[in-house]
Amino acid sequence: MRGGAGERRLRPRSEVREDNGMSGFGRSDSFNEFYEGTPPWEIAAPQPAVVALADRGLFTGRVLDVGCGTGENTLHLASRGHTVLGVDGAENAVVRAREKARQRDLPVEFAIADAFDLTSLGQKFDTVLDSAFMHIPGNTAGRRRDYTRELANVLVSDGWVHLLEISERSEEHPTLTRTEIVAAFDDEDWTDIRIGPTTYAVTTGDVHAWLVSVRRRQAAAPGQTGPYGVARS
Repeated sequence: MRGGAGERRLRPRSEVREDNGMSGFGRSDSFNEFYEGTPPWEIAAPQPAVVALADRGLFTGRVLDVGCGTGENTLHLASRGHTVLGVDGAENAVVRAREKARQRDLPVEFAIADAFDLTSLGQKFDTVLDSAFMHIPGNTAGRRRDYTRELANVLVSDGWVHLLEISERSEEHPTLTRTEIVAAFDDEDWTDIRIGPTTYAVTTGDVHAWLVSVRRRQAAAPGQTGPYGVARS
């Protein structure tokens, strides 16, 4: 989710909730329509918070960018030598991302995919980036848990997911609270959750956001018990 053109403020994604046909990211024409122009969350540059994470060496191995939009974060990571797959549910966004990759001569793969069915990618990743997907309206507490289970399915043991989500301190919408984020990762798949304040860049300025890093718990070997005493098969 990014900034927009001119004086336009960040458009509430409540306008494209499930009652407008969105049964999951990647299943609504509404997002595709945004990319017929320049959506209000596209700033033609990577998010500064994502750049800072990369500067700290926090993207390792194979990287998945969920909700990549037109690919600025994905392309930035690729320009630094990372192997990155960017996925988005909006076909128009993916088409534009692929064209950017061609113009910049970067070997990046982009695909149309549903964030609630990442398992169908059939791939594992060492690091996942979510820049403003989890907070989309319609992502209820239950759906956020469904989403984090999908993240766990595609992350290697000890892999990290980094999330940049607009916080409740922002006057813009949608937002997520710290409590809601923690609850989404409150199961045996996850450990070492780290949350701190940051900003999310839009063309009208910066808005309050949360920067979140969570580690995929190391899976127990077959026959061993997991952290809650459940035997793994």
